[in-house]
Amino acid sequence: MAIGQSRRIVIDLDDVELKRSLYSALAQDGRSLKEWFVDAASRYVNTRAQVRQLDFGALRIAQPSTDYGKGKSG
Repeated sequence: MAIGQSRRIVIDLDDVELKRSLYSALAQDGRSLKEWFVDAASRYVNTRAQVRQLDFGALRIAQPSTDYGKGKSG
């Protein structure tokens, strides 16, 4: 998939009925495809960023302390 330098995103759908249904639902909600896409893409990206922060946070918590393996006497 080519990613150009323009601000455009082009999606070629095989399912024409899905395209019609999407535009119909958006029209009923009074939203444009661009508005819907920006909202959905922003939520997706933000959710992934939060998951990565949680994963890295768990790794930091799971690291052993500097005293690990020294026993009680040190």
